[in-house]
Amino acid sequence: MQRRTFLKAAISLGLGTAPYLSIAKGVSSLESPLLAAAFGKIPAAGSIRRIVSAGPVADVLLLSLAPEKLLGISTHNIPDDRKKYFSDTIRNLPNTGRLAGRASTFPMERLLELKPDIIVDVGNTSASYTSTAERVYQQTGIPYVVVSGRLADSAGQLRLLGDMLGEPGKGGALADFAENVLAAGQEARAQAQTAPTVFVGRGADGMETGLAGSIHTEVVDTLGARNVAAAAGRDLLARISMEQLIQWDPDVILTQDPNFFQRLQTERVWKDYRAVRQGRYHLVPTVPFGWMDHPPCVNRLLGMLWGLHVFYPELWPQARYQQAVIRYFDLFYGYTLTPEELSSIDRLQS
Repeated sequence: MQRRTFLKAAISLGLGTAPYLSIAKGVSSLESPLLAAAFGKIPAAGSIRRIVSAGPVADVLLLSLAPEKLLGISTHNIPDDRKKYFSDTIRNLPNTGRLAGRASTFPMERLLELKPDIIVDVGNTSASYTSTAERVYQQTGIPYVVVSGRLADSAGQLRLLGDMLGEPGKGGALADFAENVLAAGQEARAQAQTAPTVFVGRGADGMETGLAGSIHTEVVDTLGARNVAAAAGRDLLARISMEQLIQWDPDVILTQDPNFFQRLQTERVWKDYRAVRQGRYHLVPTVPFGWMDHPPCVNRLLGMLWGLHVFYPELWPQARYQQAVIRYFDLFYGYTLTPEELSSIDRLQS
């Protein structure tokens, strides 16, 4: 939603803008390009104690930024072996369902019973998402904000929501880490002699992928590697054929799907692909969330670190990579990850 459109909507609903502008000292959030929509009188940052996450993308950011204030998470069925990386506070959060997306699974009655101070959505800021925020606010009277942002905006997301939700110190520390990772990506791009061509295969058969500008392949783009599927146009996701992939002939094939990775290893048809013949195909880690996407949030900073090590090993050798990932787990999850645990998470096998 454009800023002018939002202002008109706010005025028509009698919300005004002053309450929003007062949420954090020195922050005029209506001027932030990352604010897609805000409905209702946003509470003062120091008074926010109860937060509802609108969807899986918001879950990832909020469980790192303000886990003690979360009333639940929308992410379904996190496996027990992944919950070990979270604090008891997070492990014990109930599943509340989601508000964002095509079909809400969060009953309005339950939302009202929880009495949150604010609802937060992060990520996709299409008209359907902002219209959902407006509808929920009109039905419940609960303030609802939608914060947008691509991978490159990770630090801005963390600072904006840190200030808004009364966690400026934590938000600043996480944002500093994000800025350092993104700066490392820019440095590697500038120093690298060549940029690999990459295909990111999704699903059990690997034939779904992100096209040019897709949020699902931003890690590849941000690292300076070339997404071969960009040649097929611009869209979030699309299906391709194996014949098309042979024509693209990528240097590297990546996937988060273990079923597709198994096919790359065992099915004869994949032996015709150069990346497979040369052993340049990898299973991207997904613990506790996908490092490439799924969901596309700050978890992709881990994908950046992983990609730096895979694409530019001379600049990011094993020791540097491990140290940075361990630091992420400490900052974002409050978990002390050992090198042995990282090796079990990240099996750079092919």
